[in-house]
Amino acid sequence: MAPRLTVVVPFYNVEEYLGACLSSLAEQTMPDLEVVLVDDGSTDNGPALAQEFADHDPRFRLVRQENAGLGAARNAGIGEARPDADFLTFVDSDDVVPPGAYARMLAELDRSGSDFATGNVLRLRAGGELEQSPMFRKPMEKARRATHVTRDWILLGDRIACNKVFRRTFWDEHAFAFPTGVLYEDIAVVLPAHFLARSVDVVEEPVYHWRDRDGSITTRRAVPRGIRDRVTAVTTVSRFLADRPGLAEAKRRYDAHALSGDLWLFIEALGGGDAEFHEAFLKHAGAFAATVEPGVLAGLPLHLRVKWQLIRERRLPELLALLADEKKDRDTFHVTGLLRPRAHHAAVRAPLPPATTALTSADLPVHAHLTEAVWRDGLLRLTGHAYVRNAPGGPVRLGWLRSGKRLIPLRTRPVPGDGATALSGRSLHRYDRAGFEAVVDPRRLMAKGAGSGGRTTWKLEAVAVGAGRPRRGPMRLIGTPAPPAVTYTDERTRIVPVLSGNKLELRTERVAAVLTGQSAVEDAVRLEVKILGDAGPVALRLTEWRTKETREFALRGSPGSRAADIPLSAFRGEDGIWGVQLIGEGQPLTVAARTDGHDGRYALPGGRELYAAPNPSGDLVLTDRPVQPVVSSFTWGEQGELILEGVFPEPTGAFRELVLRHGGHREETVLGLERGDGDHFRAVLAPAAVEGPGGVLPLAEGRWYLFLREPGQRDPEAYRPLRLGTPLHRTLPEQQHVNGRDFTLQRRQHDRLVLESGSALPVGERGAYGQRIQRERYAGLCAATVDEPRPAVLYSSFDGRQYSDSPRAVHRELAARGRDIEHLWVVRDQQAAVPEGARPVALHSADWYEALARSRWIVTNTHLPEWFERAEGQCVVQTWHGTPLKRIGRDLAGTPHADAAYMASMEHRSAQWSVLVSPNSFSTPVLRRAFGYSGEVLECGYPRNDLLYAPDRDRAAAAVRERLALPDGRRVILYAPTWREDRPRQGGRHGFDLQLDLDRAREGLGEDHVLLVRRHYLVGGSVPDTAFVRDVSRHPDVAELLLVSDVLVTDYSSIMFDFAQTGRPMLFHTHDLAHYRDTLRGFCFDFEQRAPGPLIPDSAGIVAALRDPEAATAGHREAYERFREAFCDLDDGTAAAGVVDRMLKGEQA
Repeated sequence: MAPRLTVVVPFYNVEEYLGACLSSLAEQTMPDLEVVLVDDGSTDNGPALAQEFADHDPRFRLVRQENAGLGAARNAGIGEARPDADFLTFVDSDDVVPPGAYARMLAELDRSGSDFATGNVLRLRAGGELEQSPMFRKPMEKARRATHVTRDWILLGDRIACNKVFRRTFWDEHAFAFPTGVLYEDIAVVLPAHFLARSVDVVEEPVYHWRDRDGSITTRRAVPRGIRDRVTAVTTVSRFLADRPGLAEAKRRYDAHALSGDLWLFIEALGGGDAEFHEAFLKHAGAFAATVEPGVLAGLPLHLRVKWQLIRERRLPELLALLADEKKDRDTFHVTGLLRPRAHHAAVRAPLPPATTALTSADLPVHAHLTEAVWRDGLLRLTGHAYVRNAPGGPVRLGWLRSGKRLIPLRTRPVPGDGATALSGRSLHRYDRAGFEAVVDPRRLMAKGAGSGGRTTWKLEAVAVGAGRPRRGPMRLIGTPAPPAVTYTDERTRIVPVLSGNKLELRTERVAAVLTGQSAVEDAVRLEVKILGDAGPVALRLTEWRTKETREFALRGSPGSRAADIPLSAFRGEDGIWGVQLIGEGQPLTVAARTDGHDGRYALPGGRELYAAPNPSGDLVLTDRPVQPVVSSFTWGEQGELILEGVFPEPTGAFRELVLRHGGHREETVLGLERGDGDHFRAVLAPAAVEGPGGVLPLAEGRWYLFLREPGQRDPEAYRPLRLGTPLHRTLPEQQHVNGRDFTLQRRQHDRLVLESGSALPVGERGAYGQRIQRERYAGLCAATVDEPRPAVLYSSFDGRQYSDSPRAVHRELAARGRDIEHLWVVRDQQAAVPEGARPVALHSADWYEALARSRWIVTNTHLPEWFERAEGQCVVQTWHGTPLKRIGRDLAGTPHADAAYMASMEHRSAQWSVLVSPNSFSTPVLRRAFGYSGEVLECGYPRNDLLYAPDRDRAAAAVRERLALPDGRRVILYAPTWREDRPRQGGRHGFDLQLDLDRAREGLGEDHVLLVRRHYLVGGSVPDTAFVRDVSRHPDVAELLLVSDVLVTDYSSIMFDFAQTGRPMLFHTHDLAHYRDTLRGFCFDFEQRAPGPLIPDSAGIVAALRDPEAATAGHREAYERFREAFCDLDDGTAAAGVVDRMLKGEQA
């Protein structure tokens, strides 16, 4: 039987990923599949792996050839394919195809007869997470059958081959072949195919998982070959369109897409490129731009018009300066001229053509942001700010509601726009006068009458004056909270606030049926409904929104008031949302539910419930879900504590912890929960004073989502979110100001309860504008004539994240000497507790800038800002924060994560240091080279390790054990992996890639062990505490943890060099050694040869070794001693004293 589908899979040296790829193909649900594997001259174990699949699955065939590149290998695979197969597709050998993807696409093609189908793509991140690929978010936003690129221009962005299934007759008809010997070979085939196809099917479900891989050649942008081949590809498509009649508009659109998409990727990479890449870019990109019609260039957004003009004029220094500015200040410029406004960028020194800098309305959008929209006394009260971007902000005196051509004016009142400037994200302009308040009276909306179907949508718009004239823009809710609650003006009429994107709109509508009561009746739910009109429905119908499954139940009662009993057995115990309608003759009537009524909840088997409440549109829905905690009241106490009370009919009583989980970096704060009578619970939270391992600290800035969970539960999917009862919806947001910080209780995602912690900085010091003003003030302070700096030490550990590390040891040593010196400690977001005698200085505050400029001494373990200039008489001590195993600084040149701008700044940054502290003789030349440092080096060991040699270290260890509640007699394991750049960033931190199987460790090690988990300071997430596991990531100082740990488990963290001081066993969990060594970072020495303990790739091996770490490490005793000789040669417990001696001695340095 002929296969329906041929899958061509070329591979070359990807054995690490090939198995997952081929397994995903073997698991496809269609049996009539052939997979042609093309070995493109691999030198690894990939061919043997491919042969195994071919031997065990007759659908797989292996073809071998000399290395010729991806395009040639794909073409070879097509040549080997069965000619009678109906369809053809391609897979890159490091990617994965999700189950059922091909069956889904073939089903679409069978129904439509289209020439090919294309589907959504997810990015497969390094840790296994799947995320929507930004490139495909808009093209695949919704399914379309039998469409075409000329009717659906967004498909110009759909330019890869692997998310498509082609009809083989279409492929052969046009004799498609991939170009050979080049990168980006897909473009020259896929884009012409889009235009040549009679029709195309778009599948919105993911059909392809595209792996992020740092070693992939197409991810390295700043290489001459990359820009040459990309320009070749887009030029091929542009010429294809130019040569075909009737496609002039298509060519213009494609050229614009190439300039703003395909080639923009390489413009972004210019800052990280060398001179060779810069020349190649100007040559090839400039040549393509020269072929583009002037109207296409003129139609680009301003920022692209300016860049492409600089490229065409080969003004590279200005282009690089502009790109650098935009990294800090996106889309920011000065506006000159009122009648004919033009843009002026500080980085662009010479004039540009008027057509390039002329500003259109699209270049000067109105930013109208609402900070609050809430019902009070029957009126919708709006507070916010509005200004024209990049134009000086003035008072907002006008707004309106618009529905088509109908307008309802809104009288606005100017108020201080305290946060407008900071929220703008731009440094050039101030918008403190842009604040406004407005009131919407719903009666005015109803007076204008209803639109078609009894519904009218009103859009809220603000008018701001800028660049010579009034301009209007939609009012948007900041931070995408839930819209204000639905409100009723009379029994039949309601106002439904909705968010379109984040634009606030008000929908007026008439309701035909409303819920008047609900109750439990034996094993059923009784819904009572009032009919508001003449309709005579005979049944109540439930429709599950996702599956469209329906259930119908008889209505009874009088014509105006009906009721239906819905058996609880009608619900299948699976998550689902059921809409409620009344049916009879005529149109179905949707049942509304008043937001001032009570929600209903009815027990279902298996710890589930049926929850009856209004949805965001105010219509009744029945939700089949696991039992959820619902907050019924909240109050703020006199001391700023938040008291939550609610109901959680969860029968086991196992959910005893209140968890606050940060919406960005996923860190967690855990509090106790009071379970009251029956199903009631109560929780008290002081957001400005949360007790934790780092002391009593406020919640970090950001949104905190509230959950209940069972103690020790690690899977966030098993947490139960705190939801807000419907009657409380209109009471939020509510804000409290405690200890200099705003805490706002919000509603998001309709009924989720969220606590937002505001910035610790004063409003005027926040944002790009506030920081620019502070930097200018800093420059003035540095330039001012002073006799000498103030007698103060400014300490900074991990950029203010901790009171820890070598700066802490230096501080303690200097404080112990009793000198009349002020001790200032940099603190980020109030997240570090400093001891008595030291004063916290908020990072990025005016005090911080002044301390940088005026302090006599600065002690830091990370880089100071690039703009920092050491003043005359200042002494800057750089302790750094670890012996370099992984490459750092300028040693990263040539790796995927090399940052050319950062490396170029090294020499200037290091020139500001008075002295560099070296932890050992090995590190001195490495640190000099990596940082481009030629100044004084103090080889004294690490001050942070002095604690390990202190005479009272046993007493200190006992205090730490008590603070951590570590039971006597238990072996303490410290698990401290490093961070990985290829893990996705969330909230400014990288994801936590927990590779150690904690459950297996607990089972294998038993109750006489305790595992301390220490995340790197650049890593987010949390590990819930249990009797076996403790998350000690927020413990102030890791040296104290080393004191109490019996064995260390790490991977490539520099903590190994510190722990070696103890002589205790170390195990190395090297699950990604080859990737980390060869692709991600690389090492400064041969780690595999010099490691002071066994390298163990899997979690099971680590657990086995931990049962007897002495035996597991016995074969590495000599290596351990050599390691200590090489990397612990300077530590003797006096490093901090040596640093302080140098600081006090060098007062004239």
